[in-house]
Amino acid sequence: MEEKEHGNYTDKLKDIYQSIISHLEPAYRKQYNIRRFLSCFLLFWVMKLSDSNFHEHYWLNGQTLLIVIWVGLAWIFWHYTFWRYQGGVIDTLSRNMIYFGSLWSLIWKIVVQNLVIMIWIAFISPISGIKTWRKAVKHNKHLFIENQKNDIWN
Repeated sequence: MEEKEHGNYTDKLKDIYQSIISHLEPAYRKQYNIRRFLSCFLLFWVMKLSDSNFHEHYWLNGQTLLIVIWVGLAWIFWHYTFWRYQGGVIDTLSRNMIYFGSLWSLIWKIVVQNLVIMIWIAFISPISGIKTWRKAVKHNKHLFIENQKNDIWN
């Protein structure tokens, strides 16, 4: 009887994962993978560097497990959060910033700004991505490359 319950949970997890994948257009799912990898990688290092438990088993502790779970969820739901980010308040604000200074300081500000935004998208992915995915499932919508904010799900 335990095998049936175990198999049932794995089937449910497979169905959920299939639903997560199926609500993304194939072209959108294949795009932004380098950005997703980089942002999840940076998120892992930022979260691990904030780990204050320095001891001889630094990599083998409960906080590292939680970080890996968080980054794993960020990896799965990253496309949903990035879709939600496009055309939003932070995206509009960052695009309309006026930069002053030398050419290298401008390049530095733009690179740092984009890295911070990528880390932020990965950090909020387990929350915002799940919320967006549930909305997509509820309204049977498929997310696509260009975000059209006038298509409100009501």
